[in-house]
Amino acid sequence: MTSLLLSTPPPKFSGFGPSLLVQQTRRRLQAHDLPEDRMEARAMLHDHCPLTPGVYGWIDANQQICYIGKSKSLRKRLLSYLAKTPTDPKAGRIRKHSRRLVWEPMADELLALIREQELICRWRPDFNKQGQPTRRQPAFVGITTGPAANAKFVRREVTGLSHAFGPIAGTGELRAAVNSVNQVFQLRDCPDKTTFTFNNQPTLFENPESAKCIRFELGSCPGPCASLCSKSRYRKNVDAAVEFLEGRDLSSLGRLEHAMHEASARQSFERAAVLRDHFNQLTWLSRRLSALRESEKLLNGVLQVAATQGRTAWLVLKAGKLLGSAVAPDSSERAKAAERFLAEAAERSIFGASSVLDTSLQLLIMAWFRKHPSSKQDLLSFGDAITHCRSVGNGKLDQGKAVA
Repeated sequence: MTSLLLSTPPPKFSGFGPSLLVQQTRRRLQAHDLPEDRMEARAMLHDHCPLTPGVYGWIDANQQICYIGKSKSLRKRLLSYLAKTPTDPKAGRIRKHSRRLVWEPMADELLALIREQELICRWRPDFNKQGQPTRRQPAFVGITTGPAANAKFVRREVTGLSHAFGPIAGTGELRAAVNSVNQVFQLRDCPDKTTFTFNNQPTLFENPESAKCIRFELGSCPGPCASLCSKSRYRKNVDAAVEFLEGRDLSSLGRLEHAMHEASARQSFERAAVLRDHFNQLTWLSRRLSALRESEKLLNGVLQVAATQGRTAWLVLKAGKLLGSAVAPDSSERAKAAERFLAEAAERSIFGASSVLDTSLQLLIMAWFRKHPSSKQDLLSFGDAITHCRSVGNGKLDQGKAVA
């Protein structure tokens, strides 16, 4: 049964499909056969493709999407694929592989970014490397449960964790940083199936056990696998790691830097290099988590973006996560529905992403605000948005105009 499912070809392209974004944020999908002659193809784009933000797709001979992209200007971006000598060799390969072009104009560049991400996650085109659900996924730092907890690299927040920090892009760097957390805060990195005992637990035999790896000898693990530390001491190590990851105590970075300089002064250069790597990796992790905390603190409320026909769309954000979208209410009924949703969103607790798409969109939105800090001027607090809904509901405002 499984092999039959895996061999079933994907359905032929019949449209991009539904969206997290309200319909009024985008215009009708357009599809055109791609002329073999390059100049004819360019003329087709000049005649039909708009100079607006949007997403586009290249369709191959089997009527499958082979690439999805976005642009601030659809026409200019698609014309670049049809240059006599494309600057990007990949663009030439996509063009030769394709037989049709489709595009969906959007009202705003951020909306195009969001739409592109959800389409890549849905269709998984062969030529798209970034944004795929199975490639370059953001990840989390997890703190496991149990008497000998440790830091763990996890793809998403899962059960069996006492804490989870993320999402964080850069999986290679994150794996190295998780290793440094375990090393610097003296947490074990052995398999979870290992039996852990502590020296404050009574045993039948007095013969001391030996640690099961060299980390005890190196001083980077207290040896919970061999009754070489107390439960309270190990718990303090876990608490110190959590305080660092929460940004409440970063003194470990200062101690690492001091130890690194001391080792260098003693000409213990190998030791200094190890400490330097831990310092760099934990500094990188601390900065990523600090930026994440700041974004989650600020990105709460309703982001106003342009919609079609002069309307305004509302993107509802909580801790940087996209909870939903709607057209700014223009009637009493819609205003009351929006008010109920916003009141619920304001009280909702966010415990992490439920899917790869949720995680990717959160990072995308946070990156947008870092690149376009002026966008914060268009972010309404939940309180201001609810007040606006009540004004519309009472007939004091109309047509869902943008809130100043």
